[in-house]
Amino acid sequence: MMTTIFRIILLIGVLLYLAIILVLMRKGRMSLKYSLIWFLSGVILLICAIFPQVIRFFTQLMGVYSEANAVFFIGVCFLILIGLSLTSIASGQSERIRTLVQTQAILEKRVRELEKKMEQMEHETEK
Repeated sequence: MMTTIFRIILLIGVLLYLAIILVLMRKGRMSLKYSLIWFLSGVILLICAIFPQVIRFFTQLMGVYSEANAVFFIGVCFLILIGLSLTSIASGQSERIRTLVQTQAILEKRVRELEKKMEQMEHETEK
């Protein structure tokens, strides 16, 4: 059973968590695209803090002895999902950076070749 004090602390913590996410989004330090999973986890925790019956249901469903353990287990699951999401994002960004660097190197080579041709044309016109 989740005590009232634990529910209040959980509720305050989740509200602060959601407020921090919103502040980071407003200041542009976290894009909407990447903040959705963080915001989703906060909303689910808020629902669990307001309606402890949800936790009781999952506790019984999972066969966990304590509701607090179920909350921590669900939290760890969300952290794993967030870690997986961020790893996926980082992998995609790494691929985009690699492609960008290759494209930039090709463009630099083309510019150098064009500069050499221009120099050759200038030398030919001077003669």
